[in-house]
Amino acid sequence: MKFLIAGLGSIGQRHYKNLQTLGFPDLIVYRTGKGSQNFVSEFEKEHSPKIFLDLTSAFNEKPDAILIANPTVFHADFIREGLEHGVKGIFVEKPISHTAESLRALVETARKNNVVGYTGYNFRFHPLLQRMKELVDQGVIGKVISASVDMGEYLPDWHPWEDYRTTYPAKKELGGGVVLTQSHDIDYLYWFFGMPKKIAAFGGTQTGLEVDVEDSVKSIFEYEDGKTVSLHMDFYQRPPRRIFEIMGRDGTLRWDYYAKTLTLTPHKKEIPPTITGDPERFDRNSMFLAELAHFVDCVEGKARPEVSFEDGFNVLKICEAMLSSIAHNAIVHLSV
Repeated sequence: MKFLIAGLGSIGQRHYKNLQTLGFPDLIVYRTGKGSQNFVSEFEKEHSPKIFLDLTSAFNEKPDAILIANPTVFHADFIREGLEHGVKGIFVEKPISHTAESLRALVETARKNNVVGYTGYNFRFHPLLQRMKELVDQGVIGKVISASVDMGEYLPDWHPWEDYRTTYPAKKELGGGVVLTQSHDIDYLYWFFGMPKKIAAFGGTQTGLEVDVEDSVKSIFEYEDGKTVSLHMDFYQRPPRRIFEIMGRDGTLRWDYYAKTLTLTPHKKEIPPTITGDPERFDRNSMFLAELAHFVDCVEGKARPEVSFEDGFNVLKICEAMLSSIAHNAIVHLSV
């Protein structure tokens, strides 16, 4: 199987190396040449990728699938290119696009043409988060009453080799901002609980990081069954933090990504908490490897996407509702 990777930033390079690890050496790359040249040059010296600076020439190589790993604002255009050039599978890094309107017709076209559309939310492949979902679905903590997510990372620490102020998370024109860039947490809330009924969000550009996007946001989601979820996201916390807690009538689950633990605390005080750690040999890249292996299975007809284009589209609608709530200082109602 031949893959075209669009974008050779950190995630594009990760996918390139992971595809090689999975046994797929037939790889080509399209890039614009606008990224950090020093960062890319080191990768080119080590891996000697076949690079195209013209997208049509890259598609003339007849790739079976495209992995879109460029700035968010370009995602819809590259999905369209993939559909027009007849690829079998399209993998899009999160978020699927910067606006839902840019995606609506493309999602339907992919479905009609039986093109595998996949949105890259790699946390779906975290073993403790998967276990947490199983416990909720099995009713171990009873009916869910509420949940909370607290997530923050200091943006300048992400890519020390480049000026964070020039990167896509920091720039509105590239589809940046903490809501879209860190929509992983919105995706797993959607995975666990589905579409919320109402969203109220507050925040904006608050941290002094010299960005023109929202960098600190607090939101409340309300669902049809009455449960509420609070979500905090920021570009400023140091050390980084990602904690997901669910309170049910019979107990509480708490996933701490950086502590590498999942804690089940039964409501009955006589039953002690149970703490599960990350599996042996698991690391962050394990999620990306599992995600790509699953995408390959989908393209080969062996599986259905864990995070389809439709799922990515719904997560994007939640993101847009949050941003609309901030902009208009209003509660946003979503169709469920």
